[in-house]
Amino acid sequence: MKGGRSIGVGKVGLSILFLAGTALGGFRVAPYIQNPSQNAITVSWFSDDPGAGKIVLRRKDAAGAGQVREAESVPVVSGALPFHHEVRLVGLAPDTSYGYAVFQDGEKAVGQFRTQGGKDRPLRFIVYGDCETEPESTGKFTQWDDPAAPGRPRPYLVDQTEGYRENLKTIVRRKPDFVVIAGDLVAAGGEQRDWDEFWRQNAVLASSVPIFPALGNHEYFGGVEPGRPATFYSERAIEKYKTYFDLPGNGAADKSCRERYYAFSFGPVGFVVLDTNRGMAGVSDYGNAPDWNPGSAQYIWLEKALAAAQRERVFTFVMFHQCPYSSGPHGLPLGTGDGRDWQSGRPLRALTPLFMKYGVDALLCGHDEMYEHSVVQGLERLENGEPVDHVLHILDVGVGGDGLRGSVVGASNACRTFLAHRDAPEIRSPDGVLIDGGKHYGHLEVNVAKDAEGRWEARMDMAYVFPITGKNGHVSGFERRLYNDTVVLEERQ
Repeated sequence: MKGGRSIGVGKVGLSILFLAGTALGGFRVAPYIQNPSQNAITVSWFSDDPGAGKIVLRRKDAAGAGQVREAESVPVVSGALPFHHEVRLVGLAPDTSYGYAVFQDGEKAVGQFRTQGGKDRPLRFIVYGDCETEPESTGKFTQWDDPAAPGRPRPYLVDQTEGYRENLKTIVRRKPDFVVIAGDLVAAGGEQRDWDEFWRQNAVLASSVPIFPALGNHEYFGGVEPGRPATFYSERAIEKYKTYFDLPGNGAADKSCRERYYAFSFGPVGFVVLDTNRGMAGVSDYGNAPDWNPGSAQYIWLEKALAAAQRERVFTFVMFHQCPYSSGPHGLPLGTGDGRDWQSGRPLRALTPLFMKYGVDALLCGHDEMYEHSVVQGLERLENGEPVDHVLHILDVGVGGDGLRGSVVGASNACRTFLAHRDAPEIRSPDGVLIDGGKHYGHLEVNVAKDAEGRWEARMDMAYVFPITGKNGHVSGFERRLYNDTVVLEERQ
């Protein structure tokens, strides 16, 4: 919790923080859930009016049917944003479904959630990146490479707003336990309208499914200096991000680094989320973005988090924004000028030995706005020189709702095993109607469960939201499909 006053209501503790804003009434951002555990969860919402809100919680399972708890919020006014309500519900039953209703300024919003179960509970989570929401996405069609005419891109079949919306609809229908976003949630972290667009798009999903984000370079953009942020505006942008999300603590001595990187566990899975934005060529700083290089405070914390995940959980996933193995534009060598990229993810390969050492199963990244799967196997050695017998999967899942990029000359990636538009080419009918294949908006779905012999498996499927078109090119609907790139992780013996 980042502030506010705690109130006990039966077994439910409430902590509410209000930030000053213009009194307009109703929900500025509809209620959404955050930071779940076996016994607690956070419910947040924003209003344009300083009035108190009320939350009513109802247990939905047979054992607790009829149990109702409610409380009225107590305002704490501070800052210069719309009024922020952050409620931590504690004393909940593990692996139990709850429904809730929030009342604010004459309006009502409802949602539901399920608390975490134990380590033996199967789960499903969804991963994507680079939705980069902004109001201007409506009517903005990304450039879509034409495999029949290299170098001559076409506009994609739907604009970015519709593409992201349909992606989210598909995710909602899959009923994941949680969603993780590999950075670049918004076009500019300092632009309030970009955040408003993000929460409008995610209203249905976030009311019942917790979102765990990683910081991308766009979260650092203040919205004042295009492309390259100044420290003041970057830090103001990051404060918006921190206000929206209630994330696990990292114990950083530098308080400004708290919530920029963190770790959490969910059932048999351990998750480590990093901030890898410092160190871009030609940029002196990204505000107070923490260093991630060996020897830095974040690196030391990372090693401890990886050791804990390896010791306590079956699978370990690491998420950060810039993909270290890529054949896209950010896979070029770091630098400025021809054949280089000032936002390259290549320097992050320095972390690969650590990931191999602690048996990380997969890196989940974005940044290049494409789907690419790479594999590192036995390429690293431990500090004592012994070879590592381990397979590390690297997935760029940056196809949430913005660009749909392809590979570029000079960005060689010897570890690549699958690239959407190369390994799933477009299939068209004789009259030119798209039947299947190609690169589209989508997400990675991970299902973790035990097999018939009682051993854990994590099945990773890359889904794409395929637009159904007719001869006139009009999109009449969408369909969830899977690329032929399924990965099954097996429990380590």
